[in-house]
Amino acid sequence: MSTKRLRLTLSWRVSFLVAGLLVVSAIASTAFAVRTTQAELFVQSEEAAGNVHASVAALIQAEYEGIAIYREEALQRRKESLKDVAAPLVVSLDELRMAADTGQITLEHAQERALAILKSVRFGEDDYFFTYDRDLNAIAHPDARFQGRNLTDLQDADGKYVLREMRDVALMQGSGFVDYRWERLDGVEPAAKVGYVFHYAPWDWIIGTGVYVDDIDAEVRKQVAKVTAGLQQTFDHITFADDGFFCILDREGRVVATGDPRFRASATTVEGQADIAVILKAAPSKPGVENEATTDAAWATDSDEVWLLRISATGADPDWVLVSAVPERRLEAPGGALALHLILLAVVILLIGLALGLLISRRITRPVDDITRAARDLSDGAFDPSSLDAAASRSDEVGGLARAVQRMGLEIVERERRLREVVESLTVQIDRAKVAEEVQGITETDYFQRLKSRSEELRRRDQ
Repeated sequence: MSTKRLRLTLSWRVSFLVAGLLVVSAIASTAFAVRTTQAELFVQSEEAAGNVHASVAALIQAEYEGIAIYREEALQRRKESLKDVAAPLVVSLDELRMAADTGQITLEHAQERALAILKSVRFGEDDYFFTYDRDLNAIAHPDARFQGRNLTDLQDADGKYVLREMRDVALMQGSGFVDYRWERLDGVEPAAKVGYVFHYAPWDWIIGTGVYVDDIDAEVRKQVAKVTAGLQQTFDHITFADDGFFCILDREGRVVATGDPRFRASATTVEGQADIAVILKAAPSKPGVENEATTDAAWATDSDEVWLLRISATGADPDWVLVSAVPERRLEAPGGALALHLILLAVVILLIGLALGLLISRRITRPVDDITRAARDLSDGAFDPSSLDAAASRSDEVGGLARAVQRMGLEIVERERRLREVVESLTVQIDRAKVAEEVQGITETDYFQRLKSRSEELRRRDQ
């Protein structure tokens, strides 16, 4: 049988059908599994990177909150100290006022002594009190530049009309605090100051004092520097997704800390500044918000590599922008590796399935081939009943068909045997009748009759 004819047999067609179904099923299921797995693992990788970002952001936030709490508590203590310093002065003013009311001294003398006391009081680091009337005329001020002047339009170093704000607080609230920046008495550069002002209603005076808080801010800056250095050391040991890193920027785009020296180096380049501009544009203004952005990453060794950025912010002083960066290929890597394993596993399963499919299909179709071959042998007169013994031993429909063909073949063979015997018997009978006919034909000829007459004549002579 030729190879072409063999491939067209039922056995091979069933085998190829099984193989084709297995291949199609394997390709479809593997493609679906690979795509689903890659998508799921990409999401998981994103979540893992997000968890790292959230954890580091929480660490930074905790450090920042500690600094903020320190500053708030220090300012509160400073404010309370101003109220404590002002309390005895109110007592002194009340005593002088009562002395004037009782006639012990004149009102003018009482107010003159009160203003002298207010002008001369010093506390802390040469801090002082100042007194204004309702029109913001300086009626008691230790700085000769302001004494006796109307200071309604006086502004601090930031352009704030500080005395107008103090008057509003004193007259509307009775007392309160005002933040501003002011020069020290020694004339050095303006520094942050918190003022406490109150309204002494009996004489309609606005009395205030202030204390510099630049020392608190200096201590805060020290703590920020300390935290920054600690974060830089921490970032040096924080890695995720192999190439991922964390960094902190300020709102001007300066690098505060980073876990990747390539990022710090790229920040000095035009391309790096463009990346930082993308980061700052995507940065939220409030804490607790996390945005995403992508960039082709000037700091990467591969210029075509795309990086996924997660960006959040501390949202206060210091207003830092927190950035975690990871290349997208690293997020896709787990899915790609697992997808490759799935493909290899699918190929192995496919090969095993093909082998089993071919074996099973051959087991199913081989008896059919035997039956077909037996039918062909039967038509050729070469039928051997034993060739169907294996197929006939099966208990399924194919076995039933084989047994039926076997019985039919035996019956046909037996019938042919008997037919041959009958034919042979008829042939003998036909031959004898033919001989008799030929003999009769010979004896009836004239020649045979003459020979017969002559023979009888010779027989009579001999007698």
